[in-house]
Amino acid sequence: MENKSSKYIKYAIGEIILVAIGILIALQVNNWNENRQLRKLEKASITALFSEFNSNKSAMESCKYLISDMRLYGDSIRMQLGPQKSNLEIEQVNHWFGEIGFTRRCEISTDVLNSGNINIISNPEIRRKISKWSSVLKDLEREENEWAQQFSSTITSYLNKWIQWDDVDYNTDSRDDPRYFKSRFSIDPRVVLQQVEFSNIMNNHYWRIKRTEERTISLLQQTEEVIELMQEELDKQ
Repeated sequence: MENKSSKYIKYAIGEIILVAIGILIALQVNNWNENRQLRKLEKASITALFSEFNSNKSAMESCKYLISDMRLYGDSIRMQLGPQKSNLEIEQVNHWFGEIGFTRRCEISTDVLNSGNINIISNPEIRRKISKWSSVLKDLEREENEWAQQFSSTITSYLNKWIQWDDVDYNTDSRDDPRYFKSRFSIDPRVVLQQVEFSNIMNNHYWRIKRTEERTISLLQQTEEVIELMQEELDKQ
């Protein structure tokens, strides 16, 4: 009886050990599957972000060029400011006003970024760079908003007294469009270049454009760094 009991105990212990081993193996397989699914989801998220950031890079490169162009036109106007009447042709002045006669907002997409899958990215450097990128984007958006507000509240309202927007529109790539035509009023836009108040307005406007340009360049640099990190991560997977 003692011999049978001893065998039974050994058999029961063996069964328990086998069950425990089976449970551990099942847990291991389950963890492996979960990690595998998590890695697949992480790769999909990085791939989507990679595509979005590349699209944003193209948009920012275009914005950078256009804003820089506007700054150069603004600088050309500032060089003509002074008490003496400018010798520029009226059409040239109207063209310059047309080039600076709007504000520029970069169309930056954050749909994938705001989807909530950033936390599954295991690379902490990518997460840190994206966080910094988001902060720089907010700086740019704030600068764009202030630029637009200043333009509509100050520049446009002031120029309404000195120039004809019909002539400006007509001289800004609209000559072949029948909706645009020269004004019937005889206004010399060069007179505004002799006004001290406008000189101060253009000074503020110029530096507003310059700051927006700098924010755009900074965001573009951050974008390129994030793209490089994500490319390295995708190459490893």
